[in-house]
Amino acid sequence: MQKIVIVGAGIFGHSLAVALRGLDKECAVTLISDENYPAYERKKLPEFLSGGIKEEGFFLCNEDFYAKENISFIKGKKIGSLNLAKNTAYFKDKGNIEFDYLVIASGRSPELPEIPGAKKEGVYRLYSLDDAKKFSSRFITHPVCVVGSDDFSLNIAKVVSEKNQVEVKLISRNSFDPSFLPAHIEAINSSITEIIGEGEAQAIKLKEGKAIGVCAVLFVDYYRSNIDFLKNANIDVKDDLVVIDEEMSTNVSNIFALGSVTGRQNIDDVLLLALNLTRLMKGATCQTS
Repeated sequence: MQKIVIVGAGIFGHSLAVALRGLDKECAVTLISDENYPAYERKKLPEFLSGGIKEEGFFLCNEDFYAKENISFIKGKKIGSLNLAKNTAYFKDKGNIEFDYLVIASGRSPELPEIPGAKKEGVYRLYSLDDAKKFSSRFITHPVCVVGSDDFSLNIAKVVSEKNQVEVKLISRNSFDPSFLPAHIEAINSSITEIIGEGEAQAIKLKEGKAIGVCAVLFVDYYRSNIDFLKNANIDVKDDLVVIDEEMSTNVSNIFALGSVTGRQNIDDVLLLALNLTRLMKGATCQTS
């Protein structure tokens, strides 16, 4: 029995597992998540923060779904390293799993920048459901700083402002058109050099030297690929993205990559990769249709 291991249970990893099972009822499909939840769409985190979606309605499926589809779902486990000679992935804490084919769908996540004060209480990143829960537990009484440069960041800023009835300082590397911004959101084209406060975030310092009082800082920017486990694996990575060809294959013949970790976020790639893996398992040449 051929064994396929998918690292990452976001929308791409989950969809690939489901597509593979639909095409091949016999192969062993394992989906690994470093979170303790079934798959969900991260783009819906703003709606969760706003209260528009409750936790029970947030997921793409319940955990019973994987068992019914004969998909092995491993949650709360992070891959720490790979041994390609043995076709084995090692978990960061303990244990390992063998594979015939491995798919890297671990995504990209915002990280806290290496600036003074970044580890203070009241400083958050927003990537996961747990991140959203932690931020929601913060008592918001003063302006909040949101750091981000895309539409997702703007949506987060709007939700934080509307839900808490506070002003939001949106610190961005890009310029947002003020005419499209709600009254309580101020977009500032700058970057943060320090987070100031006695034990917790009380103000931010911009690169120009200006200090702005805030009660919390939320980073939705500074994305990096979740590929620390590829260190020493000799899998080609360029500009923090896994290098793939048109069939999502890496430079290692039985290792594939999918989703934002490759810089491509075309959901059609899911079916293409599922078909290619199915052909490979049947001994056919991997090719596009």
